[in-house]
Amino acid sequence: MSQEVVRTSVIIPVYNDPEGLRTTVESLLDQTAEDYEIVIADNGSTDETRQVANEFAQDDRVTLVVEDEIQGSYAARNAGIETSKGNILCFIDADMWVDEDWLERVQDRMRDADIDYLGCDVEIVVTNPTPVARYNRQHGFPIEEYIEANQFAPTCCLVTRRGVIEDVGLFDERLISSGDAEFGKRVHDAGYSQYYAPDITMYHPARETLRSFLKKYYRIARGRVQRARYYPELFEMENHPLNPRNFLPIRPWAVYESHDGSLREFLIVYTILTAVKITTGVGEAREWLWPTRD
Repeated sequence: MSQEVVRTSVIIPVYNDPEGLRTTVESLLDQTAEDYEIVIADNGSTDETRQVANEFAQDDRVTLVVEDEIQGSYAARNAGIETSKGNILCFIDADMWVDEDWLERVQDRMRDADIDYLGCDVEIVVTNPTPVARYNRQHGFPIEEYIEANQFAPTCCLVTRRGVIEDVGLFDERLISSGDAEFGKRVHDAGYSQYYAPDITMYHPARETLRSFLKKYYRIARGRVQRARYYPELFEMENHPLNPRNFLPIRPWAVYESHDGSLREFLIVYTILTAVKITTGVGEAREWLWPTRD
């Protein structure tokens, strides 16, 4: 392959998160890499996020694209892809940040190893050590497991070549979540190799409150049902969304047997796991009974 510096696009979908966007873009503007662009894909923000994005867009390296018609992160990412010019496409979520040599290392890895699809490592950073934040860090992003067992990298840490997307298509904008898994499945089935880079790290703030943590799992649950609805031949539900067991607390001894901390820590973990299980059940049932996308 050519040893020239490749043109790279970093795509950031954002919705109503001005401070998170600042954190992300500021770290991206401080890169040692050359010949890259930053594409902010605003998904119809109603606060000052658009103003912050426009401020950054005064820099020649930053472009703002707006996706107002379809509410969803995958629609925003697709708008970013269509606006971008790079051969290598990097995806990062607003509120994440990276070291100054992150992009240079991504470019080198993609070039030297001739890689088409790559998942970077994600480190959960705790600034306020609430019980939820500590749990979030301990059970964060098992990227290697996602790639090896389920053939996908989360879009918050995904790098892929434009040619891959031109071959398999854009993200499915109908999905509220799990679009990264569906896209990864298409990439895998098209014969592309998928790699994990444990030494290329990105940083994600820990969710500090139980409400923010459960909101994530509610969205994931809805996306799982949508994915099974649109791709029944590829994705199956482990349990029917209306199975009454989905709404029952976890058996305490099932958690206690694998727990080696104090009683207080056990009660915290048990409460979080039970809340996640019931929230997931509610999300799946809601999407099954009242589908929100055509």
